[in-house]
Amino acid sequence: MESLLSHFKQFKVSRGFNYRYFFSPATSGKPTLLFIHGFPSLAIDWHHQITFFKAKGYGIVVPDMLGYGGTDKPEEYTEYLHSLLAQDLVDILDHEEVTNAIAIGHDWGARTNSSLAHFHPDRFIGFGFLAVGYTAPNTSVTYDELQAQMTQFIGYNPYGYWEFFASPDAAETIPKHIESFWDLVQAKDTQSDTRTPRDPALAQIQRIHDKEFAKGGFRGPLNYYRVAISAEELEDAKKAPLENYIVQKPVYLGCTERDEICVPIIAQTAARQFCPQATIETFDTGHWVLLDVPNDVNLALEKWINSIVV
Repeated sequence: MESLLSHFKQFKVSRGFNYRYFFSPATSGKPTLLFIHGFPSLAIDWHHQITFFKAKGYGIVVPDMLGYGGTDKPEEYTEYLHSLLAQDLVDILDHEEVTNAIAIGHDWGARTNSSLAHFHPDRFIGFGFLAVGYTAPNTSVTYDELQAQMTQFIGYNPYGYWEFFASPDAAETIPKHIESFWDLVQAKDTQSDTRTPRDPALAQIQRIHDKEFAKGGFRGPLNYYRVAISAEELEDAKKAPLENYIVQKPVYLGCTERDEICVPIIAQTAARQFCPQATIETFDTGHWVLLDVPNDVNLALEKWINSIVV
């Protein structure tokens, strides 16, 4: 896995931020796959997918997202608006002269992927979502209203922790309780109310996570939550053309059955409403599906890709 790090590149996008990313060019006419990670992750978390699809000749682009790893970490949260992040990713694709691309996102990476569908739909063959599904532009529902809607919809509020993650003290509090933090976000049993064993699938990347987050801190990654509860997020959504609310390109949705936060019914409902060409599957695993069941994910993605690429 560490050998992949030697293949990472650096590029400064149009708004001046430097991104670190893995790149491998496509061969034999295959499309290029853009993998977009979420919180708290890194590009290397996609190592199973990189290895699998690279061996089959697919092009691969996998960035450390803004605020993470070897990519710049601006402190101002408005730099993390998803329309801006989407443009950063398109800048990288343009730099590598990629024209035949499929974007696949997990967690907050799925949210940024939605913005690619809103602002750059013609740039991609299709859009894949893991754990978190497609999100239509939200121009009016506040964070408080969202919590109330979710409580009514699924019986509890899965997003209450956002307020802490978005708070000014979170970036200092988390490192003081770092073992408990990783226990919670990588929990094997999400029903436990005590210190719980971590998902063993994440153990092999923990050393890299420990190093990178100790060096880069959590302020950048937590800015995704500050954006999520902000008025600026609502204003940013208003920039999306109305005709792009419905995703006309093929969509893959891989739900996670044992995910207490990203509950499948939420993503499935949105996909059926906004994605007329959606392929919906459910994996019997928790949130970290790309690491928990990589073979299942890779084969499912490959099958879907083959079905949409002429």
